[in-house]
Amino acid sequence: MPRADLDLRPEIYHLLTLLHISPDDLLFTNDPPLSALPKSTRITLVDHNKLEPALHQFFQDSNVRGIIDHHEDEGRSPNAKPRIIETCGSCASLVTNYFKEVFPATGVVRGELARLGLAATLIDTTNLTNKVTEHDLSTVEFLEGVINGMPVEPGGEKWDRQKFFDGIWDAKNDIDQMSLRDLLRKDWKEWTEDNGKKLGIAVILRDLSWLQNRQGQDSFLQGVKSWAQERELDLVSVMTTIGQGDEFKRELMVWALNDSVKESTAIFEEKAYRADLKLQTWRDGGLDTKDGDRKAWRQFNLVASRKRVSPLLRESLRELVEMKGGRESKV
Repeated sequence: MPRADLDLRPEIYHLLTLLHISPDDLLFTNDPPLSALPKSTRITLVDHNKLEPALHQFFQDSNVRGIIDHHEDEGRSPNAKPRIIETCGSCASLVTNYFKEVFPATGVVRGELARLGLAATLIDTTNLTNKVTEHDLSTVEFLEGVINGMPVEPGGEKWDRQKFFDGIWDAKNDIDQMSLRDLLRKDWKEWTEDNGKKLGIAVILRDLSWLQNRQGQDSFLQGVKSWAQERELDLVSVMTTIGQGDEFKRELMVWALNDSVKESTAIFEEKAYRADLKLQTWRDGGLDTKDGDRKAWRQFNLVASRKRVSPLLRESLRELVEMKGGRESKV
């Protein structure tokens, strides 16, 4: 992210303060500008496995020398070493497991690294209650073993996973004062397909009713549309999550912004049915349009995060373009 966007991540500020790390010690996408890097720069992709547009302006797939990721395999950079693309709750778990053998054996950094790794894995899996795999369990076991093996300073507290998680969780959820635009871009992913179609998905830690009532329905929808137009998208989606444990809830809105991809919403809905996302129309169609280009649902398959929804949306866009191309060639 750009340095200015750190303000969108209060949980990172919380963690940096906890571990006595200054934001000045972090590197961002504009440190230095990508355009200033040599064309021979070696790149390792973490938490994604395809060069994003900002990098693809300056580099090729051949620049990618390593990949550690837990999303759908895009099939790029087959010669990357390592090339680890496996299902797990947190990509941080794959990173930690890969580097176990060279993890610092002594020193303060050993404990700080352990907390950094745990922070990501615990938040991504909601304290090991959601999307948990063996990768995540082994990571937490290893890192907690590191922490419990560290000497406790005089007056210091013993390791308390729940307290550690709660502090990060509360900071991550401290978003009530953020503008809608910031909420949309806070946890944002976008893709450009080979056919040129673009889509993006925002994940917001509030439900659709909160977003509506906060600014009014027209303001919420207009804000989403404005952001999508700013990003030059053909399709935009908002996923919401709220609560923990038995109170955890997911919602999903999909909006085809251009007439040329209007049918992609219906194609996605059919794919979602086959993928067992367990979608139920949200509030009697309160956000749906008559022509079907925008639809919203309550999602009862709580395991299906953006990692699972995004491939379905992308396939819907690709299939629609292929279908239309076939129709045009027949004409």
